[in-house]
Parts: sequence; structure tokens; C-alpha cells
Amino acid sequence: MQNEAPLDLAKCRLKIRRYCDKAERAPFDVEKKLIQYGVWPKDRQDLMAELITQNLLSESRFASAFAHDHFEFRKWSKRKIELHLKAKRVSPRNIQDAIRNLPNEGDALQIRLLLPVLQKKYEKKGRLKNQYAAKALIRKGFQTEEVFKVLREVSESFDSFLD
Repeated sequence: MQNEAPLDLAKCRLKIRRYCDKAERAPFDVEKKLIQYGVWPKDRQDLMAELITQNLLSESRFASAFAHDHFEFRKWSKRKIELHLKAKRVSPRNIQDAIRNLPNEGDALQIRLLLPVLQKKYEKKGRLKNQYAAKALIRKGFQTEEVFKVLREVSESFDSFLD
């Protein structure tokens, strides 16, 4: 898995500090990076502890930042955020705290807000635009039943508007 020759510990320390300085990182990602650099397990543990002590690495801070950014900017559901945090091996407690700090809007409200945007995006698909929009919402982690329930409600209210 190594891409390059092993670095000496001083160079590695500097490189990993810069890596953590650029953005919030999951401890799992930092450890993977140290493995890529060819750092021995004992030295990896020491470097990780050093980063935590210097407040350059924090699992809870990473989880909160990840959850907030993906909820606000990528419009992911809480379920998808949780799954991705689990994949990053974030502790269940930090996942719960990060999810709890997100706005308490229901999924139905999120779907209602995203649906017109996605329908406009897939307008060229004609009658299939709702199907494409539904698939996009499901990829964002929303429950299939909830997506189609909102779609039915929206189409029913549109039909009653036409009558």
C-alpha cells in the first residue's frame, strides 16, 4: 500500500501535521496516511497521540464538522451521514452527538425542499423527471417510502390545483 519510500520520523511528523492543519480529519484517515508513509505501529501511536494533544486531531470535532457540512451543503440525510461516519470508524457516541447537533427538520421537509430543485434539474427527462428526482433523493440517504410518500402528496396537490 506504500506509494513512496519510508520517510524519517521528523519529516513524517511535519507532513502529517500539515495534513491535519488543512482540514478536519478522521483519526482513521490519519492512521491510513501514516501507514502510507511507512511509519511503524509504535511510532504511529505516538504521532497520533501527539496530534491529539496538540489539538490537531479530534474525532468529535471531525464528526461534527462532517455531519454539518454534508447536511448543509450536500443535503445528505442524517442516515447517510451516520453510515459514512461509521465507515470512517468514528465512535458511536461521537456519531450520536454529531447527528443530535443537526437541525431537527424532518426528512419530509428536507425532501419537500429538495424536490423542486431536482425536478427542475431533470426537467429534460420529461415524464421521468420525478423518477430521476426520487432516485437522487434516495442516493442522498432518504427512505424510499418517505420519498414516494412526499412525491404522491406533491402530485396530488398539483392535480387538485389543476381541477
